[in-house]
Amino acid sequence: MRFIGSKTLLLDQIRQVIDEKAPGAESFCDIFSGTAAVARYFKQWYQVSSNDLLYFSYVLQRATVENDGMPEFAHLQEAAGIKDPVDFFNGREKKDLEELPAERRFFQNTYAPQGGRMYLNDENALRIDYARCTVEDWKAAGFLSEDEYYYLVACIVEGIPFVSNTSGTYGAFHKSWERRSYKQYELYRLPVTHNGKKNRCYNENGGDLLTRIQGDILYIDPPYNARQYLSNYHVLETAARYDYPQVRGVTGQRPDEGQKSEFCMKNKAVPAFEELLKNARFPHIILSYSTDGLMTVGEIEEAMKTYGKPETFRIYEIPYRRYKSRKVKETERLRELLFYMEKQVPPCT
Repeated sequence: MRFIGSKTLLLDQIRQVIDEKAPGAESFCDIFSGTAAVARYFKQWYQVSSNDLLYFSYVLQRATVENDGMPEFAHLQEAAGIKDPVDFFNGREKKDLEELPAERRFFQNTYAPQGGRMYLNDENALRIDYARCTVEDWKAAGFLSEDEYYYLVACIVEGIPFVSNTSGTYGAFHKSWERRSYKQYELYRLPVTHNGKKNRCYNENGGDLLTRIQGDILYIDPPYNARQYLSNYHVLETAARYDYPQVRGVTGQRPDEGQKSEFCMKNKAVPAFEELLKNARFPHIILSYSTDGLMTVGEIEEAMKTYGKPETFRIYEIPYRRYKSRKVKETERLRELLFYMEKQVPPCT
């Protein structure tokens, strides 16, 4: 999934830091999980806990981190004769979609030309509506377990960026159709790693969560700048919630009460970071941050040395291309930084 600050390209470097500093660790916490790419990657070796304030992120985590195997959909097959719901949705013809009542077509009525916007073409928006409404109906009828429900919603969400008429985020849509917009929307079948461990996912403020959980490795990848993530991914948030929100403005933004991150506010980012470090009951803490972030390297170093063992503090510099939808020039490159510190904490209970 195209996502601001995605760490897919940095996974090996993060693993190298962990191998060097925490070779005996057994658990890993991704407190700002985003697309869940980091949590899924480290699930191969660790018991994982993950969290994000955005619900669509929680859905992705719940489907692929807390789920510890591919859902079987046995009851759905027994009750409705559908063995593979992903194939079922991807194989629907347009006449099948048209059976959905107009009042249930939120995406088509809001984010497509029929609703005056161009995030998606009309048919793809209707395909999303059809899938989301059907999954809700199956859940209400008792055809899906909780694991199966979250998996299907995650597959629906994951497929949307592949046909979206945007430059990667949903702060605006293009006024003419991009090539990807003409593709037929399909659910994206997400892989699920089995590790046999008690993995857990959360959907809340990270600072609050850290007062209740503990482990070995805490990975912190907060927002870097003033762009609130909900405004950039409101379409995906609505796809996950499917709560028929009252949208506003040309871009159709949804309400954002309770979903604003202090890390996106210049005067609150450092205090929020200090609160995380103070509450953290993890002996190994890794922060991923960018040189164009709201917090300076000096502020980060001071905070980590204050709440951790100063002699263990270290910075790893990694050349990293700025997330953009086009190729960038060499002069536009920036540095991604990994910060490490060790903290004295009571043993895990």
